[in-house]
Amino acid sequence: SKSDEDYALDALADAFQDDPLFSWFAGLEGEDPERDQKMYKLGRILNAHVNHRFFSGSRGVALGVRTTESLVGCMTLAPSSCSKERTVDHIIAMIKYGAPPMYKSKEKSKYGPYSLQRMQKLNVLLEKRKDHMKGTKRWIQLQSIGVRSEQQWKGYGKKMLQLLTQTANSLNASIYLETESENNESMYKHFGFHTVEKVNLCV
Repeated sequence: SKSDEDYALDALADAFQDDPLFSWFAGLEGEDPERDQKMYKLGRILNAHVNHRFFSGSRGVALGVRTTESLVGCMTLAPSSCSKERTVDHIIAMIKYGAPPMYKSKEKSKYGPYSLQRMQKLNVLLEKRKDHMKGTKRWIQLQSIGVRSEQQWKGYGKKMLQLLTQTANSLNASIYLETESENNESMYKHFGFHTVEKVNLCV
C-alpha cells in the first residue's frame, strides 16, 4: 500500500499542476499533449525535494486533511529553529528521489530551455527569507500547502490555514510564507498576513 508520504506527494503534485511558479520552471510552450504528465512529474519530485525533511519529521512536520476516501490536502511546516536549508538535506533528497528532470540529460529536453536556470533562481528567495526574519525570535515557515484540484473550494485549505494561525497565535510565533500569485496573496491577507516584499524572478 502507498505510504502517507506518497499520498501527500500525490496531493501536492495535483494541487500544483497549474501553479504559476512551477509552470515557469517547466517552460512548456503551446499545446503540449503531455503537459499534464510532465507537470505532475515535475510537481511530485520538486515537492519531494522541498518537503522530505518534513515528511520524516526530522526538520518539521507535515499535516494532511483526509476524507473517508483519500488524502485531499497537505501542508508542511518548519519551526524557525529548523528553517535553514542544509546540504545534507539536498544529498538525502537526491539519493531517495533522484534529480529533477531538468538535471537529467535524457529528460531535460522535455522541458523549456531555461528550466534549470529558473530553478536556480530560487536561491534569491532563501536570502530574502533570512533578511525578512532576522531578529524575529520565534516563527513558523509555511513551506507548502495544497489541495487536490477536484477538492478545492470545499474549505479544506481554510481548515489547514486556521489550524496554522491558531497554533502560531498560541505559541506567540509569526508565520512566513512565499506565494507567486495575486489570488493567493489576497487569500493569505484574508487570514491576516501582509506582504513584506515582491520579488521578480527572471532568466
